[in-house]
Amino acid sequence: MPDIDWYLYKQIFPPIERLCAPLPGTDAVQLAECLGLDTRKYSIGHSSSSAGAGNPIQDMCPLESQIPDAIRFEKCTRFSLRCRHCKHSFTFEGLIPNLKEMEVEGIVCPNREVCGKVLSTLGVTAQLEHAIRVATARYYDSYLVCDDPSCGNRTRQMSVYGHRCLGPRGRAEGCLGRMRYEMGEREMYNQLLYFRNLWKVEADAKDMKGLTEEEREKCKVVGERNRERFETCQRVVEAYLAKCGRVWVQMDGLFGFMLK
Repeated sequence: MPDIDWYLYKQIFPPIERLCAPLPGTDAVQLAECLGLDTRKYSIGHSSSSAGAGNPIQDMCPLESQIPDAIRFEKCTRFSLRCRHCKHSFTFEGLIPNLKEMEVEGIVCPNREVCGKVLSTLGVTAQLEHAIRVATARYYDSYLVCDDPSCGNRTRQMSVYGHRCLGPRGRAEGCLGRMRYEMGEREMYNQLLYFRNLWKVEADAKDMKGLTEEEREKCKVVGERNRERFETCQRVVEAYLAKCGRVWVQMDGLFGFMLK
């Protein structure tokens, strides 16, 4: 005689949970109850994963626009520039962090003893667009990684169990972690915002905190003289941001009920 509970738990419940996940008001406990399964094993996992969904105060989170840049862009890939004369590579973090490499003529190679030449605007924009395309290719690769650090599973295959990790052997055993995209939509959007934020000329008061009076004057002069170069780099990033769906809000989806 076949084990009905095992069949419901292993074959029926995972696809139904994955299909009903986008529907508001549904959860694993409710679906398990409808299938006649033991709801106690799902109530514990659901309460820990939702992080207090019944408490509206814990569900509140700040808007992404209100998060400081140091926290928002913490996991973004740093932008690296390479001098085509001496082949020296260095990380470029913006006007103020790289103030020593900034001159009125543009970005100067930090290897001043050997090179010290100015990087051309065409070379900088080419390297910037290459970095954007590398991030875009990584996003479209759609790799999934397990959130359990002891597992480290990385794959492009999604199982019938939804977000459940199949484990290192691919047998759905040995790991209780959940799979997530290595670079999702939010990460890709923050990466583009990070690239655009690098070419910000107007520095805030908090950004100039800790600078001497001489460094502040140099920041103003160098920033104004390089405004056209930085705006050229910004337009490169904004061309890709214009294609990003997270920038636009579908008003017909919000106010479509008024047209009925």
